[in-house]
Amino acid sequence: MTTATHDRAEAIERFRRDGFANAGPVLDPDAIARLKAGAERLIARFTDEGLRSDDYWNFPVEGDERPVLYRVHNLEKQDWAPERDLLHREELAALAAAFLDGPVVPTAYALVLKEPYRAAEVPWHRDRVNVGPRTVCNLSICLDDASPENGCLTAVPGSHLLPDDAVVAEVRAAGPVAQVPVSQGDVVVHDVRLVHGSGPNAGGRWRRTIVIEYADPAAPPAP
Repeated sequence: MTTATHDRAEAIERFRRDGFANAGPVLDPDAIARLKAGAERLIARFTDEGLRSDDYWNFPVEGDERPVLYRVHNLEKQDWAPERDLLHREELAALAAAFLDGPVVPTAYALVLKEPYRAAEVPWHRDRVNVGPRTVCNLSICLDDASPENGCLTAVPGSHLLPDDAVVAEVRAAGPVAQVPVSQGDVVVHDVRLVHGSGPNAGGRWRRTIVIEYADPAAPPAP
């Protein structure tokens, strides 16, 4: 068994137990650089060119005429080729299939953003509870290093196994709570049932993440 295979097996075991795991780098550094450049183009269309769209999710800031962009949804529909092809990269689908232990199809594709000094916290939540554990996961392709300072993922280990009606605030309060720092290029896998959130970006570094949701094609999630 190679070290990479051994590490992947450990990550899969952690995913089963905790509901999240860092799978390490999957794409080569050149691909990550191209994705970062593509993300910067999408951001500039909003911040510099004034583009407004239902796919560009943002919130206003009192006393500041500039809204804060925090998500570009439906990336497959955006004009940022060739990055649109990422949705069908075999190595990403294979990674998701290994974690879900079966065939997968992509069901969502987005760019999630935390702007330096301005990004707000993401409230604690579960992405979905209308699916069973280990049937739907998110791959988060990290375009930047992330730590608590710039709002890295925070989660309650094992919460993906809780009942559908578990109260998120109570789960968070009971803990334990784990921070998930990452390096640029890492891919974090999390079960959509996981109780998680993230803090604000209090520092000067971006946190940009491409998120692809994968699901078992036999039981795709409802919209």
